[in-house]
Amino acid sequence: MMKAARLNAWGQPTQLEDVPRPTPAGDEVLVRVHAASINPLDAAVQAGYLQGYVSVPLTLGTDFAGEVVETGAEVRHVRPGDAVYGLVPMHSGSFAEYVVAKANEVTHKPETLDFVQAAGTPLASLAAYQSLFDLGQAKQGERVLIIGAGGAVGGCAVQLARDLGAVVYAVDLPERGAHVRALGVEHFIDCKAERYEDAAGSVDLVLDFVGGENMQRSLALLPAGGRYVTSLMMPSAPEEAGQRGIKAVGLATQPRVDHLDDLARRIDSGRVKIFINRTFSLDAVNEALAYRMGADQPGKIVLAVL
Repeated sequence: MMKAARLNAWGQPTQLEDVPRPTPAGDEVLVRVHAASINPLDAAVQAGYLQGYVSVPLTLGTDFAGEVVETGAEVRHVRPGDAVYGLVPMHSGSFAEYVVAKANEVTHKPETLDFVQAAGTPLASLAAYQSLFDLGQAKQGERVLIIGAGGAVGGCAVQLARDLGAVVYAVDLPERGAHVRALGVEHFIDCKAERYEDAAGSVDLVLDFVGGENMQRSLALLPAGGRYVTSLMMPSAPEEAGQRGIKAVGLATQPRVDHLDDLARRIDSGRVKIFINRTFSLDAVNEALAYRMGADQPGKIVLAVL
């Protein structure tokens, strides 16, 4: 048996319950969870926004870091005793003492991070990585506008873009300005004081981690061949984008070992930093979720499980 934070009804608090410890299948890894971080997705699931995609009861949580306990016969890249990190998108649940992950969802954690820091890394960093490189096809020397640069995803995207050698225009609220500037951005744009269309001018790529009216506003910055990527729901590319030769796409973050391994190398070399706001115990998961919804300071919220 193990402890797990279970959601039994939409819109209700989780309950810490005793549930059977899972057993890994041939392509899975059983991990003893040391820490798990909270993402906006967790609050969305709890509120019931993903009804029809998942069903209750379920264990919340996607990001985790911990120690491998057991591997399936088909798993080769990690073995019992390894310190690992990863994410389980909607099939298992990491707010628990143990989690089962598919082989492509888990790999060795960055050596320079402890378990709390490592747990705060996977989903946000993969979202930034895949937005910038896979969908955005960013190149050295290009001008990249990042909307929501002070968040976990945006902050990682800023660091990855700078490491690539792009010229970064970072947009966020003034209270996040000091944090964003500390990441070394060339241009911080206070979205309350000025319009980024005026401050940035033409750019090659927009990464939008806020949404709303930013899609239409971003098109004014992009020439033919420009790219617009958003982490928010976007059913289809706007007609105007296609007419102007602009690629507009929405991100669906995917767990990939090669991406997590590359991120770990960048973190261990000091090129990407991970920021933690506050930690909570597993039995305080409802308090942690509420804190996450109201937090105005940068950094991930993490559950320290062991």
